[in-house]
Amino acid sequence: MINVNARAVLLSLGLAVSGCAFADVSVQLTSLLERHALANGVDITQLGDLNVADVTQGGDANYAVLLQQGVLNQIFLQQYGSGNQANIRQFGNNNSAEILQQGESNLIQLEQWGNRSFAIEQIGNGAEISIIQY
Repeated sequence: MINVNARAVLLSLGLAVSGCAFADVSVQLTSLLERHALANGVDITQLGDLNVADVTQGGDANYAVLLQQGVLNQIFLQQYGSGNQANIRQFGNNNSAEILQQGESNLIQLEQWGNRSFAIEQIGNGAEISIIQY
């Protein structure tokens, strides 16, 4: 078993423009990824401030694609087993998703559009769910 912990935090970036004009850009991006086996994968894209993606994967061939666009969005995803897939997209602000996938060949697709909350435990084999929250 291989354990890899990666945390990326970009706290602030100050940019100076020539002359007397200055621009101050502040960005905070937090991602936590724990992988407990080979052949698992995750693709995280975060656009905006104070978004959190926390992913734990154990088993084989689990894969997640996470997109957060906005402010204060949170994803907590746990995948255990084999061949589970998650596609989670959050747009706007203050979305929250807590997902547990356990078993084999499960699929979850979630899309949230501002101030939405979702939690699910998907346990078993071959289960599929697709949710859009407006």
